Amino acid sequence: MYKKFYGFKEKPFEIAPDPAFVFLSEVHQEALAHLQYAIHEGKGFSVITGEAGTGKTTLVRKLLNNIEGDSIKTCYVFNPIMDSTDFLHYICTDLGIESDGIKSRGQSLTALHNYLLQCFTKNEKVFLIIDEAQSLDTNLLQEVRLLTNLETTKYKLLHVILLGQPELNQTLSEPRFRPLKQRITIRYHLRPLTLSESKEYIIYRLKRAGSRNLAIFDDNAIKEIFRYSKGIPRLINIVGDNALLTGFSRDKNRIDKKIIKSVIRDIEIEENSSWTRKGKPILFAVTILLLLFCFACGLLYLFFPDIFNQIVRMRFYG
Repeated sequence: MYKKFYGFKEKPFEIAPDPAFVFLSEVHQEALAHLQYAIHEGKGFSVITGEAGTGKTTLVRKLLNNIEGDSIKTCYVFNPIMDSTDFLHYICTDLGIESDGIKSRGQSLTALHNYLLQCFTKNEKVFLIIDEAQSLDTNLLQEVRLLTNLETTKYKLLHVILLGQPELNQTLSEPRFRPLKQRITIRYHLRPLTLSESKEYIIYRLKRAGSRNLAIFDDNAIKEIFRYSKGIPRLINIVGDNALLTGFSRDKNRIDKKIIKSVIRDIEIEENSSWTRKGKPILFAVTILLLLFCFACGLLYLFFPDIFNQIVRMRFYG
């Protein structure tokens, strides 16, 4: 809608994880280097964490696009909320393993093991990449650990990369996951962007979108975006996209702090109204339950005062 107005070939702040728009800050370069090292060196277990929206999924897509040749096979799980049977079946299907006749967990495990052995004989590495790993059920997380037991006397047959929010670290620190934690050879935490990196990020995306004017956002606008987003790329994209739309509607070629504040105010109103829409039915239900409880207590006291007093004594005096 605003592309022609600002001279873009593409919209610069789409939130979809497009590898073509990947901005590699210092921390993102380090994270990508860790992932590439895990791939090329065949590390058994790797964990990359970061707040929601910091770019973990985008990095993985960048990594997968950079993988060349047939020597590396990958299974990418973007939604790990499933039971162990479906999980194993999904892995087999994504790796292209013949699934006709496979119905049980044991059959899937056998088919996967045979596939991994075939890949090993052809000097191929197989990677299981699990996004949103903080959502993994504890039993499924144990299943993932057991999959890394598939090995020869010297080499792991399956390599695992877990991508998740900081809660994943908390889960892995639990005593029951100590055996899994001990197998992690590569760990990296993806922090948000700094103010200077946020400015570079915005300019980079404007450039990638084909803009000749890289100063569409003035310095105060960028500072305000950073204040709200705290350096999280996804939030920068949301504010940036809405700011360009607002600037277009106001016939403004330059985005200033006033426009950013207006956009943020609208976003916060929407977030609050969204909470209200969800919270009102719950509040209404709780209110009705309380009224019914009070009504029931009143009836009990009115018609059965002895029983009511006995219940009160039991409740407050044991």
